Amino acid sequence: MRTQITARNFNASPSLREYATEQLERLERYYDGITDARMTLIYENHGTIEKTAEVTLNVFRQQLAAHETGSTHEEAIDRCVKNLQRQIKKYKAKLRRVDKDIVR
Repeated sequence: MRTQITARNFNASPSLREYATEQLERLERYYDGITDARMTLIYENHGTIEKTAEVTLNVFRQQLAAHETGSTHEEAIDRCVKNLQRQIKKYKAKLRRVDKDIVR
C-alpha cells in the first residue's frame, strides 16, 4: 500500500507522521486489497483550535473516506481508522455477497 501524508497549516513532526503511517498500515489486517492511502492533517485556529484528519483509501473499484476532528491529531487519526475499519468490513461483506467469481 502506498501512503501519502500531507500537513496543512503546520509542519507535522516525524513522530506524528510515523504514528499516522502505523495506523494506516493496521487497516491492511482487515483487507489486503488497499492500493493506496492518502491522509491530510489539518490545523485550524478560528477562535478555537481544531485538529482534523481526512483519510481516503483506494480499494478494488471504490474509494473509502473518513473525516474526523479531535483535540489532538492522534485522536482524530484514531477516529478515522475506526470509521474506516467499519467501512472495510462492510465493503468486504458486500464483495462476498455480490459476486463470488471476481478475482480480488
